[in-house]
Amino acid sequence: MLTSTEQASTVDFFFAIKSISVNKEGSVESLKTIELVKPEQILASLPLTAATSGETIPAKTTELLPGLHTHFSATGNALLATVAGYPQIKQDINKKGETVIISITPLVTISPDKMEAYLTLYPPLPGSPPIQIEALEELLKQAGIGYGLNREILLGYLEQSQEELIIITEALIAKGSQPIAGQDAHLRFELELGSIPGKIMGDGRIDFHERKMFTSVRKGELIATKVPATDGTAGTNVLGFLLPQQAGQDIKVSTADNAIFNEESGEIRAGKPGIVSVVDNTIRVCSKLTIPGDINFSTGNIEAKDAVDIGGSILPGFQVSAHGDLRIGGGVRSATVISHGNLVIKEGASGKQTTIRISGDADIPFIEQATIIAGGTVIIRRQAYYSRIFAGADIHCQDDSKIIGGITMAGGNLSLGQVGSDNANPALLAAGTDAKQYLRYETLQQEILEKEEELERCLQLHGRNSLLPFRQVMTEELAEMNHDLHKLNLTTGQKGDSPEERNNRLKSLSIKVYDQIFAGTVLRIGNITTMVEKTITARKITLSEDMQELIFHAL
Repeated sequence: MLTSTEQASTVDFFFAIKSISVNKEGSVESLKTIELVKPEQILASLPLTAATSGETIPAKTTELLPGLHTHFSATGNALLATVAGYPQIKQDINKKGETVIISITPLVTISPDKMEAYLTLYPPLPGSPPIQIEALEELLKQAGIGYGLNREILLGYLEQSQEELIIITEALIAKGSQPIAGQDAHLRFELELGSIPGKIMGDGRIDFHERKMFTSVRKGELIATKVPATDGTAGTNVLGFLLPQQAGQDIKVSTADNAIFNEESGEIRAGKPGIVSVVDNTIRVCSKLTIPGDINFSTGNIEAKDAVDIGGSILPGFQVSAHGDLRIGGGVRSATVISHGNLVIKEGASGKQTTIRISGDADIPFIEQATIIAGGTVIIRRQAYYSRIFAGADIHCQDDSKIIGGITMAGGNLSLGQVGSDNANPALLAAGTDAKQYLRYETLQQEILEKEEELERCLQLHGRNSLLPFRQVMTEELAEMNHDLHKLNLTTGQKGDSPEERNNRLKSLSIKVYDQIFAGTVLRIGNITTMVEKTITARKITLSEDMQELIFHAL
């Protein structure tokens, strides 16, 4: 801080501020323009006076203070600019004296992410030569601009300021390039397999077309080619620093049965004639077993290393296991279905004893009091009634479908019609939740309940003495089980995901309900749950940014 010793002392300024006349729409207006100063140029100082001791001291009644982008000189008697730009003076005069603060409006400002640079430019002072484009570029270079400068745009602003006598304010003159992420490796199919039902279309709606099943191939026919991941392209900010890109991720391609993968060429071909089945990045070619009628006592249980096409239904008590895709022309009633491929059931599944385990996708019109566990996407076309539905990917229901009670749990997204009714037990809807972990969670809860009941029976039989050996042992076992229960992370994620990647994925997931969600419905995304207090209609539910609560959005 500089101070003046004499009442009459004033600040000495070393830059010019002048008024110029500007003709605007037939009238003349006055515009103040400011001298462009350079870094370390002297802006102002206070006159020094000699004290009785012979030393020089600054004044007392006038204070000169540094504002933004200014600083004192090494000797402390002057203010200097730290950047190229236009000085701004703020004066405050009161009974105690005068305070002068000088700041700089920078010639160039850079966005916080260093990806854009903006120019502020005043018209030249009257009688002074205007700045030339080369000198302006040099000042920008000194300010650190090393990439993305558009010289043509810069020249245009310079000419506009000088010819039209206007102030250019924070005009974009340089732009960095964002890094371009590499593309993930993927399979390019050479056959017409048809898109997977449940695919999200451009308008956000779901494609519920019928799955194409049982595509046949000849021996040696090319099924798919693995397209390698790409490295992507690094970006550059306006300061010239490289921004690393995210390389595409590789995929592991596996084949089974009569499919052959050539790692060098990336080609997957059929080793023998057969039917193609695709689950994630696993391709198999197998024979097709056709059963025209029902699975009953005349056929017995079916365990096939083939794709299986059943014309009728699977009757109570029977089991069908297929190595490839499975299509059931009828329904599944109190039976067991296992497929290492994909599943289509034409007439639905029912019965508390019905269990369906599928490695790939499942497409079912309705499911009633049954359990389905799928590695891929599950499509429910009409209704799920008190059923347990678990999908590794998404679960999608048509807009006019109904989910009544039970559990509907996806590792990915949910999109549903109506959920619940006035007289039904509440349903649990979950997105971003790992089915295996949830089932483990349920098992632990049951084991804890049984252990607590066992402990209570023992206490009733032998007394409640806290020193009894069995009580101490069982209490420790319960504490350990409860610790394991609360330690379980139910969120889904890819192997090797960082916590940030897992969180970003969870925040991208949603539960969409296009019709009513009845009061009492329990909603979960990852580890966060809430209960619907009153019946609402057409909502999209997502995680909050801090991942501490569920947010409801109107659809």
